Amino acid sequence: MIFSQTKIADFKWEKRLLIVSGASELIVTQLKAEKAGLEERDLQVFVLSGWGEKEFPVNPKLADEFESRLSPPEAVPMVYLIGKDGITAKSWMMKEFTFQKLFASIDSMPMRQREMRDGK
Repeated sequence: MIFSQTKIADFKWEKRLLIVSGASELIVTQLKAEKAGLEERDLQVFVLSGWGEKEFPVNPKLADEFESRLSPPEAVPMVYLIGKDGITAKSWMMKEFTFQKLFASIDSMPMRQREMRDGK
C-alpha cells in the first residue's frame, strides 16, 4: 500500500519517519521483528531502495522529497530519522545502525519523554 501522503509535512506532529536507503534483506527482517517498538514510538518506515520496497512502500512524490532533502549516497546504505517536528534528527550508515541506537535516540527526545510520561 502506498500512502497518500506526498510531503514530509503531511506527517508533522503525527509520525516520526524512518527512511532506509539501500536496504538489505537483514534490515527488512529486523524492521518486521521490531514492529512493536516502531509503533510505540510512532515511527512510519519507508524503504527508498533495496530490499523491502514492497513491505515498506513510499509514495513517489514523497520519495522525491526524501531524495532531495537527504541526498542518500548510492554506494552507502543509510538510515535516516526525521522527528515529528519534520527536522532530520539522525542518520546512520547501515553498518553502524542498530535498533538500540534508534530507540535510544528517540527516547531521549523531549517530545518522546513527554509521550512516555503521559502514558503514550
